[in-house]
Amino acid sequence: MSIARSLTSKDLYADPYPVYRELRDDDPWAWSDGLGMWLVSRYEDVVFVDEHPEIFTAHQENSLAERTMGLVMIRTDGDAHRRLRSAVDGPLKRRNVRQQWSAGLTSHAMELAGRLAEKPEFDLVTDFAAPFAAQALMRTAGLPDVTTEQVVEWSRAFIAGLANHDDDPAVWERAGRARTEVGELVREAVARVTAAPDHTVISAMVHAELAEPLTAEEIATQVRLMISGGFNEPWHALATLVWQLCEQPQLRDRVLADSEALDAAIEETMRWLTPVGAFPRQLAVDHTVGDVTLRAGDKLLALAASANRDDRKFAAPDAFDIDRPELSDHLAFSLGAHYCLGTYLAREQLRTAVPALFGSLTGLRVTSTPNLVGWMFRGPESVLMRHDAQGVKGAAQ
Repeated sequence: MSIARSLTSKDLYADPYPVYRELRDDDPWAWSDGLGMWLVSRYEDVVFVDEHPEIFTAHQENSLAERTMGLVMIRTDGDAHRRLRSAVDGPLKRRNVRQQWSAGLTSHAMELAGRLAEKPEFDLVTDFAAPFAAQALMRTAGLPDVTTEQVVEWSRAFIAGLANHDDDPAVWERAGRARTEVGELVREAVARVTAAPDHTVISAMVHAELAEPLTAEEIATQVRLMISGGFNEPWHALATLVWQLCEQPQLRDRVLADSEALDAAIEETMRWLTPVGAFPRQLAVDHTVGDVTLRAGDKLLALAASANRDDRKFAAPDAFDIDRPELSDHLAFSLGAHYCLGTYLAREQLRTAVPALFGSLTGLRVTSTPNLVGWMFRGPESVLMRHDAQGVKGAAQ
């Protein structure tokens, strides 16, 4: 019997990669009774799913995402998807991220690093990566007064809802509370930017030139989506990259001296870690692969994290290697119409935060091996670190 048959979320939480390897080798299109959906694990198959929305639609009936946050952009296709995406993407384009947000990101990273100057022992996640990513997201979205603690709670509540295959009522209550709180703040922001437009995502959605303008609830729904994925992905990746650079001093020195090497290290982090590990889809029509037939209405997970460790595509996939020739082919940000809108903001966060941290603190080192957890969203729970408490060195070069 396939290993997938009895799989549950708990089986994948600590370390999904051994399971993914077995699926890729023995059962690349596998049905899971425990999850109630198909699991697609090989690189070429995940690409096929992502590039054929006429077969594998992003809209799922009775989806956990819609119940948790509302009808988010990533659960739509066609005109509905284009309408939402066109309203959101302006502030998140590469040029706008660099022009509008990069200087602020650098300043905030330096501020956070400065607070650590007299704190020789700290947790990279709670003391730097999470607050940095939380505030970057909220300022870009247009909710600058929200605390890091509130973003963390909302994000955890939404992620729990997205993974609530057991239909736990306590999880739904928590997610519902977060959904309401975000909705109320977004409505206040909508009123503010209606009168005084700015460069934020909420303002872009309010003033988008659409035949049918977005409602306040539609705007709130997309902000909830940003909180569920746009917060976790950069802080998970940032914490992981800093950890890897501390483990490999020669790589650290190379990355800090060469912006192209830093960009490559960011891409390899996304491949190696894959913070958002799977893309949910639903069969729009019957589809046969070899001797396996998937039926219209069946649900499916395209396992991006598995695809990014597929040795049919990436040589020595478990190694952290910024010089691999296939580096840009990773699937951490999806493909095609559903390519992640937050990709440039996420990359810019790492491009600014890594030099700021290493440039401000001397002797930065990890004191214990981080514990990576999760499979739909994966990252380190904490990264305990030390540095030589000699004050801040000054602005990163």
